[in-house]
This record gives sequence, structure tokens and C-alpha cells, in this order.
Amino acid sequence: MIDKKILIIDDDADLLQLAGMLFKKAGARIYTARDGLEGLSKMFTCDPSLIVLDVNMPGTDGFEICQRIRQVSDTPVIMLTALNREEEMLRGLESGADDFLTKPFSADVLLARAKTVLRRSANRNAPSPNYEFNNGHLSIDIERRQVLVDEKRVKLTPIEFRLLVYLARNSGKVLTFDHILASVWGNNYLGSMDYVHVYVSHLRNKIEEDAKKPRYIMTVHGVGYMFER
Repeated sequence: MIDKKILIIDDDADLLQLAGMLFKKAGARIYTARDGLEGLSKMFTCDPSLIVLDVNMPGTDGFEICQRIRQVSDTPVIMLTALNREEEMLRGLESGADDFLTKPFSADVLLARAKTVLRRSANRNAPSPNYEFNNGHLSIDIERRQVLVDEKRVKLTPIEFRLLVYLARNSGKVLTFDHILASVWGNNYLGSMDYVHVYVSHLRNKIEEDAKKPRYIMTVHGVGYMFER
């Protein structure tokens, strides 16, 4: 994380100090903000490589701040929440977050997640084998990073796009939760099945004609998912 710029937005002074020390020790340059509006201001001035954003803050909460960030920037965002609920993860996803951590968490976990998110961000624009899928209803073009449903462009987050491409490239195969986690998120996420459930649910809402009766992303109960062409 040498010379990476990390912006931490949290009203908890102790967390700001501890997280700041953690990232600084790893070689990053640290910027902090005690509320969301201050955080937005610092984002424009310091141009961070990663933003660590708390959900529960006085005034404007983290979800709204994340939405505002996404209106102007693709900077990766890790959201911190004291609530370990699928609904919170879904709200964070809808706001545009790249990752979620539930308080309390260990320093090692935060650092590992930050490194993984930064690595994924660096690889977004890296050349990758071309892939296209088009059945008249759903179209996936990896070179253009474009997904169309009934010829209308669907806006996907980077993680949603990676997940869809991974599933589609392996169509007809049963993919276990850990295979999906390792390939889309990274080995640090093994065992975090909630991630897969939440992102698949949100992806179905965007690409399926009826998310409750999916035709593409099929559930293999207790095992994982399978993409049907």
C-alpha cells in the first residue's frame, strides 16, 4: 500500500486514530474526516485511492455520502456498519459500496480487505479476454464493459459486472459459494456466503424478467449458483 491515499470518514475518534495508524504503518498516506460532508470535501482535495466510510454518522449518513461519491467518482469504498444484516449490505450495494465490514473487526481483516479492494480497482482497466453473450434479451460485452437488457443499458457496479461475467463464462457449471468468492472477491472472502446471496439478489433484479423466477442465475441449494444460457 506504499503511497496509496486512504480517506477515512468516521465520527469515532478512536477508530480514526487506530485505522489511520494501521494504514500508515502499511505505507499509505492518511486523510480523515469526522462527518460525511467534510469527507466529500476532502475527497475532492486529496483524490484518494480508497475511502473507508462509516454508515452511522451525525447528519448525512454513510449511505447518502456513498451515493454522492458515486455520482462523481469510481474510487473504491469500504463501508463500516455496526449492523450485520443482509438489508444493510443491500443498502450499501445500492449506494455503490465495494465492500462491507461489520464492527467490531480486527485490524488484519480491515487491512486485508483494503488490499483486495485496491487490487480489484487496479485490475478494472487491465486487458482481459474478450467475452460476449447475446440471446436477444440479455447482452454482455466485456470489451465495452456493457450489459444490455432488451437493448437498454443496465448500470452495474464493478463487482456486479465481474460476478455476471464469471457466472456467464462458466454457464452450465455448478459454482460453489467459495469458488465464486475466490474468483470474484478474492481468497480473503472465503466463507462469506452473505456476499454472494446479496449480490446475486441485486443482479437478478437488474437482469431477470422476474427476479423471483430467474431464467439465468439459478440457485443450487446449499451449494452455490449456476448460469443457464
